[in-house]
Amino acid sequence: MPKTTFDKIAPAKRERLLREAATLFGGRGFAGTDIAELATRAGVSKGSIYTYFEGKDDLYLYVCRDGLARSRNAVYGGLDPSWDVFRQIDHIFRAGVAFVGQWPEYVVLYINVASPGMARFADELSLEVEGRTAAHLKQVISQGMADGIVRSGLDVEVAAFTINSIYITLLQSLVSPHYRIRLKQYLDLQQTPSAETIGTHLDRIINCVQDLLRPAEG
Repeated sequence: MPKTTFDKIAPAKRERLLREAATLFGGRGFAGTDIAELATRAGVSKGSIYTYFEGKDDLYLYVCRDGLARSRNAVYGGLDPSWDVFRQIDHIFRAGVAFVGQWPEYVVLYINVASPGMARFADELSLEVEGRTAAHLKQVISQGMADGIVRSGLDVEVAAFTINSIYITLLQSLVSPHYRIRLKQYLDLQQTPSAETIGTHLDRIINCVQDLLRPAEG
């Protein structure tokens, strides 16, 4: 957590510091981010950063948690819990892609936590995000089975894991050069996709994910 002094600075100044920190941590990784450069880009002194946070680790964790909070709000803030599983999946994928378009640096940060040498941060962050998402997906899939709109006998845990894995891979594919090329090859695209151009291909992905849950015809 930041020190109490962080809450006392002007909102615009606080936002600029967080955005610049997310951009640097995302682009250069934790080790490659220089606090002095961050201070210059954010328009604050290097010393002032240490009046807001105990150290670089605390700053990094706070920036990651801030990104996770923004992501949750963007994706789940507009989700109606009364929607069935198919409409919820549609909303989650579309809201996630829209989030990438607005805040790509936070998706890069999420990817970087999985990198070698980042285990101490993964221990702090992974349960916070993955536990909540897993519980939600398993609940809505189970409810769909109870309502008869999801095929019976489905392994709910594996289905939730598969859906979330497709979602995460899609978001990675919109910010990572390697995964962009991979998506382009698999979907046989003429141009490299982005959050702004994924368009009808997103419809294809969502339909495929939903088809994994639907009862067999006949």
